[in-house]
Amino acid sequence: MKEYLAGFDIGATKLALVIADRDGNITHRLREKIDIASGHFENYKDSLAYLGIGDQMKCLLRRAMKEAGIDNVAALGIGSAGPLKDGDIWDSTNIRPIHRPESTLAQPLYIPLVQPLEEESGIPVRLANDCVAAVLGEVYYGVGKDAKDKSDLYLVYVTLSTGLGGGVWDGGHLLIGKQGNAAEVGHFFVKKDGLRCGCGNYGCAEAYCSGTGIEKNARTRLINGKLQLGEDYGAILIELIREGAVKDRRFQNREPSKSELLEFVTSPLVFAAAEAGDRLAQSVIGEACYYGGIAFADIANAYDPQIITVGGTLVLEHPEILEPMKIEMHKHLNVEAPEVLLTPLGYDAAVYGAIALAQQAASLQS
Repeated sequence: MKEYLAGFDIGATKLALVIADRDGNITHRLREKIDIASGHFENYKDSLAYLGIGDQMKCLLRRAMKEAGIDNVAALGIGSAGPLKDGDIWDSTNIRPIHRPESTLAQPLYIPLVQPLEEESGIPVRLANDCVAAVLGEVYYGVGKDAKDKSDLYLVYVTLSTGLGGGVWDGGHLLIGKQGNAAEVGHFFVKKDGLRCGCGNYGCAEAYCSGTGIEKNARTRLINGKLQLGEDYGAILIELIREGAVKDRRFQNREPSKSELLEFVTSPLVFAAAEAGDRLAQSVIGEACYYGGIAFADIANAYDPQIITVGGTLVLEHPEILEPMKIEMHKHLNVEAPEVLLTPLGYDAAVYGAIALAQQAASLQS
């Protein structure tokens, strides 16, 4: 009987699942917006758990197997945004379930992943940080696919998306960390007295070079500029934001206030405004490239890789930002410069990594 593997990629906004054969050939895939609104909370360990994402994963796995016409999944891998702790997401800054009881807001929030899937499926489940998974995807299916001896590979995968993260393959060894959170490169310090990051610290690379960072930087600049509509600095961005706001039902009969307009700032709008010549938006994108380049230099200096391969929505939709990052990186190196390139796996680096994790789990099982 032919065996299949399943792999999940969990991001801040999306949940992707693939079914593959034992050789890693993907045969079926599903993708949904991640469920942060189910309201399914329970007391858990020393705090509180949100079970909505685990519920969603179980439903998605059943649906995928039914649609693919298979009833035999040998193992399951999960690449997930972190931080991770003992099979769970632990107090994530980017995955924020709503309807959480107000009395629990001071406590850490767990999102169980491994236990719900193992109980549902009865098969081995292996979990890794999404960027750790993605670097495995690169090693076995991406830039390292044709390398017969994986111990000759020195590779860092970086994702530029909602957040900024990394995974490291060091001469045949995957860097994991004591809780699976090695290479938190998004929290490398890049600017004194910089913007506040979602982690609570100030001046992290992620606070500038990520989707959330670009949005926050633009909002901060608009606030500091007192939202003076019609001025050259930020005018195009404000008009694009206004176009989005007028589609909101709240503003069918009234004008949004200047502070309400800030709700509609998104990184795609900032990119669009920059391309249209908006100086504020261009400055925000320029800082993303500058501090992203410093982060790449920090990565190179810390891990000395041959290749830094880059993926994630931000750079895959705007590959033009990679060249100025590389130029800035070269100004801060103390090691031989690595090659920096877009991942050949596109949006699938983490799901291929999840399949690699499943392959490892299935091999241990057999």
